[in-house]
Amino acid sequence: MITRRIALLGLAATAVAAASGCSGSPSDGSGSSSSGGTQGPSAEASPSTIGHRVAVNTGLASGVLPSDDEGALAVSRLVLAEATAVVVVQPAPPTPSAPASPSAGASPSNSASPSAATSPTPAAGGDVAAASATAAALGLPLLIAGPELAAELNRLQTRTVIAYPAAGLDLGDREVVDGPADPAELQVEGLPAETAPATAAALRPRGESVSAATAAILAAAGIALTEVPFTDPRATAESVALVKGATGAVLGVGAFGDSARFAARVEAARTLPELPGGGVAPFPGRMMVALYGHPSGGTLGVLGEQGPEQSVARVKEFAAQYQAFSDVPVIGAFEIITTVASASAGPDGDYSYETPAEQLLPYIEAAEAAGIYCVLDLQPGHTDFLTQAKRYEELLKRPTVGLAIDPEWRLKPGQRHMTIIGQVEVDEVNATGAWLADLVAANNLPPKVVILHQFQQRMIVGRERLDTTRDELQYLVHADGHGNPPLKQATWRNLKEGLPANVWLGWKNFIDEDSPTMTPQETMEDVEPRPNFVSYQ
Repeated sequence: MITRRIALLGLAATAVAAASGCSGSPSDGSGSSSSGGTQGPSAEASPSTIGHRVAVNTGLASGVLPSDDEGALAVSRLVLAEATAVVVVQPAPPTPSAPASPSAGASPSNSASPSAATSPTPAAGGDVAAASATAAALGLPLLIAGPELAAELNRLQTRTVIAYPAAGLDLGDREVVDGPADPAELQVEGLPAETAPATAAALRPRGESVSAATAAILAAAGIALTEVPFTDPRATAESVALVKGATGAVLGVGAFGDSARFAARVEAARTLPELPGGGVAPFPGRMMVALYGHPSGGTLGVLGEQGPEQSVARVKEFAAQYQAFSDVPVIGAFEIITTVASASAGPDGDYSYETPAEQLLPYIEAAEAAGIYCVLDLQPGHTDFLTQAKRYEELLKRPTVGLAIDPEWRLKPGQRHMTIIGQVEVDEVNATGAWLADLVAANNLPPKVVILHQFQQRMIVGRERLDTTRDELQYLVHADGHGNPPLKQATWRNLKEGLPANVWLGWKNFIDEDSPTMTPQETMEDVEPRPNFVSYQ
């Protein structure tokens, strides 16, 4: 058995997460058993009895798996179709509570000592590290002993169990081998197990602890478990590449949320175009730094102070300054005022000037060529946001064009700009978002940024009812207050109160109105949480 021992020594050094290549040749049939274990099959046994295999469920679908010990059997049920040999570890017994102190009137000598019959000593928990090493070396799943173990072994058609420890386990007529501390000492016919090549992949979010059993089950199935920085598989170029590299299911282990939503995000990562900076979803895998304004000139913001190509160069300089303080890619953005609040009613009487799309295109096309995101800002006056958004449907069909809703400039009948701060009902925001989400879905576009400009809570009435359930959109509340840093921070804190779930945050630096304008370092280090979007006006 020298050849087998050398092979096992090499395999034992392999980490559980790297066990996807653990197929091996059938046993040479020498058939000795480990000390303390059940005698293995004889050399005359047929290969179909001796050979062990692990098979993955053919119907395995993308979804979320639990990461803790309690969920390990569920992982086995979802992932494995068969495992004729497994490693089983017995959990550590619960820590016994301290015995009650004898009362003052009782003599210790009169207290009966507990007998072995009345207080059995539970078996010590198994050596998880040794069990994991054995599972990795032999290409086997690791299961945790419990009430449902026998049923799972029946489903898996398990014939051989390597147990840590074997004492106290009643597993019927199966071969039960006492697991050694060193897997190289183990001699069981038909191992390492044969495993078909894997087509699936598994992701775990950074910082998520994954139980040894779950890791071993995935490794035995040939499914590599890879760490990703976020719980959204669409978020980064790396996670999208992992998803695209798997021809089968993609499994999220741990805090990835709902299985159906995770599976839909996997499909999006596979099929949708990536955004500048990598990944399909705008956030959290990138930060955006934007120039705000209108193509007509510098009166309405810094974007119009120069032409499209010069704006590209300028915003890239800003983005580079922020990149020094960011752990995600920082890309440039243009926030283009698309409909402009007007002092006159105009031909349609809505007190809003709708910029022709052809005037916006030079900036949008320059941005697309340079890997810069665009956001169309709406200031609708007496009309509504949905009506104005539909005017720019063709522009919004572009993958890197999002939308901004600016309630300051949404007027009620009889109101005029600059005499009152406007506001919008959240139902109007939700209706606009639903239309845009449908447009994204119908045209196979990556999720769009939808900015909600605010500097007062009252500007969005009923904001707590904002519908953030559509994965086609990523809402971002943008704090627009200007002044000195303490005043801006007070506005920021106010807008964070009652923020709906799944909403990102943006910050605006005013070049002229702020006193002083915060530096990129101050913006990144003093604003909590760090904004996902920073614009300059």
